[in-house]
Amino acid sequence: MSSASSLYPIQLRQVIFTRACVIAIRGHEPAPDGKASIVPENSISVVQNPEHPRQFIATMRTVINKEAQPSGPYSIDMECAAEFETDGSLSNEEELRGVTINAHSVCYGAIREAVAWMTARQPYGPVALGMSILRSPIAHSPSPKNE
Repeated sequence: MSSASSLYPIQLRQVIFTRACVIAIRGHEPAPDGKASIVPENSISVVQNPEHPRQFIATMRTVINKEAQPSGPYSIDMECAAEFETDGSLSNEEELRGVTINAHSVCYGAIREAVAWMTARQPYGPVALGMSILRSPIAHSPSPKNE
């Protein structure tokens, strides 16, 4: 029988929010059709811990209406970090790819849930973020860094 680590070569260790900001825009004027223009800007970064090569930290940031324009109901800036550990059975490329794909799903899902919960208790009602597609090249470096 196989061990759990061989069945799951990438393990999620923890998920935390490093930034959670949702601001209702004073003076927001809803569109005549009642639909708000919500266009998220998403970015993801994955770094490998140089002291523990099997540990990765992934950070995803979602920003909406950064300039707080009154055409949008909210200005949102959320950042979620997830720690992953691999079992060493994958190549370096496979580890980075697998962690990045899983981090995107985990972190964006957490951000979507938090945004929906936080905006549901604000004056313009809940924001349900759509899907996020992982399109850009993977941003990574050999060690964690602060932005």
